[in-house]
Amino acid sequence: MVAEVIYVVFKLAKIRGGMKTIYTIKAIEKDGAQPLLQNIGNIDDWHEKRSKIHQDWLNCIGGLPPLVKPEMKINSWEIFTDYYLINICYATVFEDWVPANLLVPKLQQVENLTSKSDVLFLLNCTNSKPFPAVIALHPTSDNGKDDICTTAGRKNRQYGLELVKRGYVVLAPDTITAGERVLPNDNPFQTATFDKKHPEWSAVAKMIIDHQQGISLLEELSIVDNTNIGAIGHSLGGYNSFFLAGIDRRVKAVVCSCGFSLFAQDPEQHRWGRREWFSHIPKISDYINEGIVPFEFTEIAALVAPTPLFMWMGQNDHIFPHWESAAKGLVELNTLYEWMETGERFTSLIGNSGHDFPSEIRQLAYSFLDQWLS
Repeated sequence: MVAEVIYVVFKLAKIRGGMKTIYTIKAIEKDGAQPLLQNIGNIDDWHEKRSKIHQDWLNCIGGLPPLVKPEMKINSWEIFTDYYLINICYATVFEDWVPANLLVPKLQQVENLTSKSDVLFLLNCTNSKPFPAVIALHPTSDNGKDDICTTAGRKNRQYGLELVKRGYVVLAPDTITAGERVLPNDNPFQTATFDKKHPEWSAVAKMIIDHQQGISLLEELSIVDNTNIGAIGHSLGGYNSFFLAGIDRRVKAVVCSCGFSLFAQDPEQHRWGRREWFSHIPKISDYINEGIVPFEFTEIAALVAPTPLFMWMGQNDHIFPHWESAAKGLVELNTLYEWMETGERFTSLIGNSGHDFPSEIRQLAYSFLDQWLS
């Protein structure tokens, strides 16, 4: 019954103080979360609810500091038949630097790159029409960014490489704990060192802010059409894509492959909380240990609306096996987009594959980006 689904108010001063609207795990396991449009009569009602979801999300992940001025270091570059691959680092908060690959479609007027000055000329070239851009976010791979934008990447993961060949400038950063960001005494995807240094923050917040800084960098490049920047990712990169777009309206289209997962029916209860390896949002475990959660991920994905959003999931996904509950979440998102009269901006697909981003789905995803970023 709907009455049983409605969230319950608890006073949990030990977790964050004051009165707070949250869900019991028992309720969402039985009936799911509160419908997105429950008690929403008009767009102002939705904006008020969205603002609350947004603030609750920020509180849970530990907040986001102000962005710093875009800054870039050029490390090396390679020239391929139809694109350039430039290895860079860009500035982010707390005096950190994000290693990234920047892929640029080949320009006739720039044949050779023999110096950093040549690379800067390429990136700030005004002699051609600027390209749309995407920030391409990698899945859980020790190789990080290289998994998606080099020929050494795994099958069905080279979406960064495929998109530059399609005419996009592609920025592919390493997330913390992956690729060039694995600390000397750590293994890939171990966040214990980060969590110890930032006990009130979270890996999710760190990834969001690093990716926001990537958007700021793309905006600075003359070769980029800064009104047409999208985000794409698979698995870890999939949810990072819609997490980013829900926070930052500069993202104009989003593709999430196998990254939409709910608390409801999840067999891994602390997936999003404290774990022995990659702890996304440590505070989540404090809630779960009390039998509650502060939101459902349908609400976090709803922060993206009305930005164009493409969702793909597989029914045989061994990482996220609880696809049925996620499918109900997709119905909720579709209802929201339709209610906002932007139904054409939402696409969701469910197939019988596993935790994969098959070629035919990637082609549909790329066409979706073409539609909204051209």
